[in-house]
Amino acid sequence: MPYDLPPLSWLRAFEASARLGNFTRAAEELLITPAAISYQVRQLEQQLGYPLFERLHRTLVLTRLGQTYLPTVEKAFSDLSIATVSVFGDRNRQPVRFRCLNSFGQLWMIPRIRRFQELHPDVDLQMISASWAETLNPELFDIDIRFGDGTWTDGIVEFLQNDPIIPVCHPDLGLSATKHDLEALGAAPRLDIMGVIDTWESFFRGYGHEVPSRNGLQVDQTLSALELAALGHGHALVLESLAQPYLDAGRLVRSCDRRINSRHSFYLVTSRPRKALAPAAQNFCDWMIDELRHP
Repeated sequence: MPYDLPPLSWLRAFEASARLGNFTRAAEELLITPAAISYQVRQLEQQLGYPLFERLHRTLVLTRLGQTYLPTVEKAFSDLSIATVSVFGDRNRQPVRFRCLNSFGQLWMIPRIRRFQELHPDVDLQMISASWAETLNPELFDIDIRFGDGTWTDGIVEFLQNDPIIPVCHPDLGLSATKHDLEALGAAPRLDIMGVIDTWESFFRGYGHEVPSRNGLQVDQTLSALELAALGHGHALVLESLAQPYLDAGRLVRSCDRRINSRHSFYLVTSRPRKALAPAAQNFCDWMIDELRHP
């Protein structure tokens, strides 16, 4: 939408002149001439239709309207500055930007992030969540944590971890560990995660059991399946590392003692060799690899 605003350069000249008390100091801060500052302020006053300053000898005094307008202008520039640093980082302290699947970020990274901050308090992190493996854009981030077959060609791919896949459920729905557990699981409501390669069909076939008909909800993310399972909506088939926070908290239990090996794994994908990354990014990668391989 169009904004009915004066040019930002005029507003900057007004804010600096009001804060510093005269055009000369404002010009020094903005790296232009005092005449240019004076001209921009006059242009602003003409557009607004009211004077903003009383021009006294070598000093400026805000008019009543200038006093009313100044806090709004100051807040606007402050909000722009905060938003710019929040999104793009401080030029003198660039954050380590990394992307990961939403489920990995929420269930694995966030519970451990304080450990990294305690080891490296001088390093800022910026985590970007993704639902699927997407092309690495080095202009946005150098580090991507993906789950798949590792055959991507848009960066340097390094194996991180392979997890078993386990069925989990609300404690009230846990099955007894008997030879009949697969029959009971086949008859129970189950949650399907769309787009995964290791499905309930794979699970049952892996144990030589007849594949039961679909019986439950379909969701597009592991987080949704875990939350639904924790609320008692059925059994979910998920990576053990992602289910672990729920198991530790007692919100979920293993449906039975069965498990299958995942055909996909976690990989680190970087825009260039890890040793060529910035030192802070190298520290983050080294820490994450150590956490994954030595939990």
